[in-house]
Amino acid sequence: MPINVIHGRIATAALLFMLAAGVWGLWRWRKNQPMDQNYFGVLIVGELLLIVQMLIGVYMWLALGLGSEMARPGIHILYGIVTALTLPAVYAFTQGRTDTVKEQALYAAVCLFLAAMVWRSGVTAALLAPAMLLLPFPR
Repeated sequence: MPINVIHGRIATAALLFMLAAGVWGLWRWRKNQPMDQNYFGVLIVGELLLIVQMLIGVYMWLALGLGSEMARPGIHILYGIVTALTLPAVYAFTQGRTDTVKEQALYAAVCLFLAAMVWRSGVTAALLAPAMLLLPFPR
């Protein structure tokens, strides 16, 4: 299986995983349940999934030279960096607290944000159509 297909499938898995984590987190928040080890474990697995996705993307960009055929490679890379750093940044912002319902709501919202970022990153990675290369783009 080509590496770009693997990269795309991991992106789909990350999107669905973060969407499920966000919905589950909102359900827990609605039930007035603070974070527990189970939800925190889901966040760790989601972060590992995002890191693997980013590492495969870096390999594709640096070692294989892929990326020049993307419509907006710089924005795609920016989205990848943001998605990989968001959960650790929220953990640092909350100073590792997971004992209140506020943190549950925050992490649920962040998971939904990450799902949107993964989706948007995939949109920016769309390949340029050959006819689009002939059109003048405003710079």
